[in-house]
Amino acid sequence: MSLRDELLKAGLVPSDQAKKLESETRKQAHQAKKSKTLAAEEAARQAEARQRASAEVAHKREQDRQLNLKREAEKKRREQAARARQLIDSHRLNDAEAESPYNFQEGRFIRSIRVTSAQRKALALGRMAILRGDRNQYDFALAPREIALKLAEFAPERVLLLYDESNGDETEDGWGDW
Repeated sequence: MSLRDELLKAGLVPSDQAKKLESETRKQAHQAKKSKTLAAEEAARQAEARQRASAEVAHKREQDRQLNLKREAEKKRREQAARARQLIDSHRLNDAEAESPYNFQEGRFIRSIRVTSAQRKALALGRMAILRGDRNQYDFALAPREIALKLAEFAPERVLLLYDESNGDETEDGWGDW
């Protein structure tokens, strides 16, 4: 027999009050169970929100890293272009008085540049090179071999023509002793 039943039999507690007390204890037990499940659900939601937030932060960091890499690559490309432009312009050996055309191949096109006879011989011996300037589409510069080799290290697309260096022992027609 429960305490409630004993109190009711003894007449110490009226039946209405006993029912009310029992109802309240059931409600409290139900609320306690409900609050435990709500607390667990809330904790799960908070954990999921924290996980989403950390994933977003990691994604944002990766995007920022990729953007920084692109910016660094663009900065390096601009610096190399400026360095190539400065190198070509400071060592340009084009002669305004040159009248003899010198034809060379650029990709699938045949291009022409005006040279002197000494420059033509230096080109043939590999002591000079033809470089692409960036003033316009047809900006071709003559430069010493050393400059062309230095330029080829960081901007090989700018070196259009550079023969292997020879010592000049060939005969004048370039065919040697056949």
